[in-house]
Amino acid sequence: MDFGYSVDPTTLIGLYKWNEAYIFDEVLYKKGMLNRDISLYLQSNNIKENITADSAEPKSIAELVSYGHNVFPVSKGRDSVVYGINLINQNEIYITSRSKNLKRELEGYVWAKDKDGNTLQKPSGAHPDCIDAARYILTDTLENPNKGEYFIY
Repeated sequence: MDFGYSVDPTTLIGLYKWNEAYIFDEVLYKKGMLNRDISLYLQSNNIKENITADSAEPKSIAELVSYGHNVFPVSKGRDSVVYGINLINQNEIYITSRSKNLKRELEGYVWAKDKDGNTLQKPSGAHPDCIDAARYILTDTLENPNKGEYFIY
């Protein structure tokens, strides 16, 4: 989960393992959601699986946990954006047909270039909210393979 409110949406991406590949499924993409609204959405959609969320929002994570949800902060290390994007690129992934915003973000994602046109190892362009949520869950899943089921939101 990547938290947002006014400019950026709150996003929730499901991850499923299929053979040796991963399937991303865009579950939520909505602006203007308070933590209470997120909790109601999770309850009304019967989402009870573990949720890996942006660790930069400890207050939001704590509030969702207080509502009874299994929300855990993603472990971000140095260069976590580049690391997560590389994980996505290094694995066979599929995207469900309803994941329109994730698809749009992935199609528009580009690496920054220096003044000579050489590709830099940092992203360029609009902030990829769905991609952030996708890299959080993929990073968490691959770094913690014995954590539990692969059926994780």
